[in-house]
Amino acid sequence: MERKTLNMILWPVALLLLNSIWFGVSDNSAPYEINDYDHPIEDRTLTLGGVFGQDKPMPAKFDVEFKSSSTEVGAVGWKIFDQNSILIAEWSGDVSDENTGWEGELIPGTYRIETTVSQDISTEQTLFIQPFGSYSLEGHVALSFLLVMVAFAETFLRIKGAEYLEKKSTHASTIRETAPFTRRGRSMPEHDMPHPEYDPWRTPKGL
Repeated sequence: MERKTLNMILWPVALLLLNSIWFGVSDNSAPYEINDYDHPIEDRTLTLGGVFGQDKPMPAKFDVEFKSSSTEVGAVGWKIFDQNSILIAEWSGDVSDENTGWEGELIPGTYRIETTVSQDISTEQTLFIQPFGSYSLEGHVALSFLLVMVAFAETFLRIKGAEYLEKKSTHASTIRETAPFTRRGRSMPEHDMPHPEYDPWRTPKGL
């Protein structure tokens, strides 16, 4: 398979793989346990940090479950306040109700969760945050752009490298053709002087 055809196959595969990885990262949730069944119900405070120091709202899901050890009915409810005591979300109903949670967006900051239940009722509450969820589209665009730039850079360097090697090889061949004989080294003077036996001014034999 030719190199060009192979690149046309590999780069789209790399693009799909890279975006699939980013989708998994951006869709991943970080759980913040507010309360579980083994601990008494009380107001809880938690702080959410921003990504890259930004205050962009992050997808959030508040998962709540209630259960009673002595009765199937009982009043329950919860409220979420921000750091300025402004009500963000609330719910109230019966312990037997379903879908008692909440989904929305929360900006980085401090929040207070207030839970109210009747006697002998316990709860398990978890807040799930997707810190990279708000940058999902930007991440796909940035990673795709970087991969395309790497592809163009790899192609450019490969072509220029081949041209450089070809030019260097051609230049070396031209030098060998124009200078088939090599010059004798001048670093050893004794090689440049005739041997005494062949000196034209040597003393005649027999004298």
